[in-house]
Amino acid sequence: MPFDSALGWHYIGANMQITCHVFIRVLTSLLISFTTICAGAQMITAAQVNVFGDGNPENGVEDGREQVLGGWKKGLGLADQRMNAGTVKCDGKNRGTAMVVDTREFTDGLQGVVLASAAHVFYDLEENRLFKRCEFHFLALGELSGYRAKIDLNNVRMGNYDPAMTTAAVDFGEGDWAFVYVPRPWRNFSRGEATGLLDFSSIQLESFQQSGGELSLIAFDSSEGVISISRNCTVIESAHDDLGGGSWKGQLLDDCDSTDGASGGGIVAVIRGQQYLVGIRNGSHWSEEEFPGSEYPHGPPDGSLWNRHSNTNFARGIDVYLINQLKKFIKDIENKEKYF
Repeated sequence: MPFDSALGWHYIGANMQITCHVFIRVLTSLLISFTTICAGAQMITAAQVNVFGDGNPENGVEDGREQVLGGWKKGLGLADQRMNAGTVKCDGKNRGTAMVVDTREFTDGLQGVVLASAAHVFYDLEENRLFKRCEFHFLALGELSGYRAKIDLNNVRMGNYDPAMTTAAVDFGEGDWAFVYVPRPWRNFSRGEATGLLDFSSIQLESFQQSGGELSLIAFDSSEGVISISRNCTVIESAHDDLGGGSWKGQLLDDCDSTDGASGGGIVAVIRGQQYLVGIRNGSHWSEEEFPGSEYPHGPPDGSLWNRHSNTNFARGIDVYLINQLKKFIKDIENKEKYF
């Protein structure tokens, strides 16, 4: 199977000469995957940096993901599995994750399903253009036999994501979000089982976690071909003194274990037994001072400690702006479906 793996990539400097050395202090990796290349101004490097330690086990790599394989075939419904996610495949390449969004608060008239993901999932990052054809597999590739739904790339709403922009730019990630539309849902789809959107600031992340609230990552794991969940993550908003630099409101840093295919996955808050999407996973940051390219050509090794100052994942937080964008997107879809 053709596979555009999801390990990640670094885009180093827009005006550099051809080189394979790392010069910036903070590196960024997107959790889609690429073959390693060095071409012109770009350096694209495979990097797996998302399974953190150290809870000891003497003293190997820890991995907190729970994998669900064949849950649908065993008769478990979506509400039982609490996954609410699937895999995005574009032009024959596995690209990442998309979350199934509950739209009942805004409409009851849609024929299909709205998905939330990262904008870069839908871009060919070698050609710096949107893919021509994308499809969605609910739960994971092959989980629902015979189900693969075309994503309507004419019905998308994305942030101001620029695939040619250096990932070292201070504002990188703010526009890396997307709402897309699947016109044909899977059999037995229930809108009540989808994930609602919630402004991350409305639950005050730190106090929510301190009081026992659960934050998790739901995302595709390409190595096993399943959707996995990392439970009880630490999620904070970036500040001026960490790797995110607090450069834009709503950049969330987290320690949720993940690997290839996690781009577009959901940072989810569980409140009174219901799941709410509070962030969209984009990629990872790490310090070149802590992990110099000469010693760590593929980024921090699995089992490295999570630290907001040296090695962390990041996500685009759901805020009022994104919720309003979803409302506008739904209205656009409804208007189109009236006439077609």
